[in-house]
Amino acid sequence: MTDASSSLRDRVLDRDDDLRDALQLLLQRANRRQMWMMFMDDRGCLGQPLIPIEDYPDDADEVVDVADLGRVTQAHVFMHRAGRLCQMTENASVVLVWERIGSSAVSPEDRSWARAMADAAGVLDVPLRAQFVVHGRGVRQLHPDDYL
Repeated sequence: MTDASSSLRDRVLDRDDDLRDALQLLLQRANRRQMWMMFMDDRGCLGQPLIPIEDYPDDADEVVDVADLGRVTQAHVFMHRAGRLCQMTENASVVLVWERIGSSAVSPEDRSWARAMADAAGVLDVPLRAQFVVHGRGVRQLHPDDYL
């Protein structure tokens, strides 16, 4: 973990604003298009690991054949993997951060991925704590009103 994330490990981030501020400290602003898969422990603190995923697919609803899951959407695959990692690392919930160059406005891609991941989390019973966008000037939380 970075120095900033190490200093956050014992800070309870039970309010969404606190979590957003922590992400702002960690990630600051977008450098490239990637997704961050993060976890919260049972105390409400940032857990390990922090996983950057570059080159994630453009279309969350694209159907793919996966050996262990069958024919499912990209979002289903990502959320299934996030849920498994959450369990394996003994964390309590998942936080997704969509990093991309651009403004703070919610883009169609932000909307599509956030909606698909929230839907997959519900189907798979994965505890999705929150989703955020890291943009060119900072961090913005994605609320259900932004993508439903």
